[in-house]
Amino acid sequence: MPDMLKPFDQILEADSIWRGFVLYNRETGTSRDRTLRDHYSGIESITLMQSVPESVRAQFNAARNLLLYSWFVYSFIPIAQLHAFSSVEYAIRIKSGKPLMLRAGLELAIKEQWIKDSDFRYYNINVRHDILGEDAPPASSPDAEDIQAYCKILLDSFPYLRNELAHGNPMTYPGGLDLFAICADLINQLFEPS
Repeated sequence: MPDMLKPFDQILEADSIWRGFVLYNRETGTSRDRTLRDHYSGIESITLMQSVPESVRAQFNAARNLLLYSWFVYSFIPIAQLHAFSSVEYAIRIKSGKPLMLRAGLELAIKEQWIKDSDFRYYNINVRHDILGEDAPPASSPDAEDIQAYCKILLDSFPYLRNELAHGNPMTYPGGLDLFAICADLINQLFEPS
């Protein structure tokens, strides 16, 4: 059944879908229900630097707030993700001074080396180890073949994912924190103080 307007007396209750999400503690082997505090803390940890223009930070914070309110309306997640992608596109436009679409903007950011794999926290913590294994050279190593290999993956995936959200898709992908962390890292790189 499609989402209906939430009954007034349930506005401040968690969307029932969140009942299916638990947090697992690897050290103790125990799990517990995810709480609004957990949801908030994850979102709060993803921030933009003060060097990012205020207009870009305002757009990204709107996306973060949409993600926060997905606690109450789970179907806000794709809207929040779409707005996070829009924030990236807007940030590239501000940086370049050109009215570029997302793909062209990412191509320019890669070409100008405004973004590099080594400055993506998510990539360095999760992706390099999962895809390349423990023997992979560090992202900042001179032995690394392409300092923008991950950036090029984003070039292929970000426009596709954004278009899926913008043009309608019945799937709601859970959480969204990873995507937000990647978007924040990308935006922060664009405006890193020199």
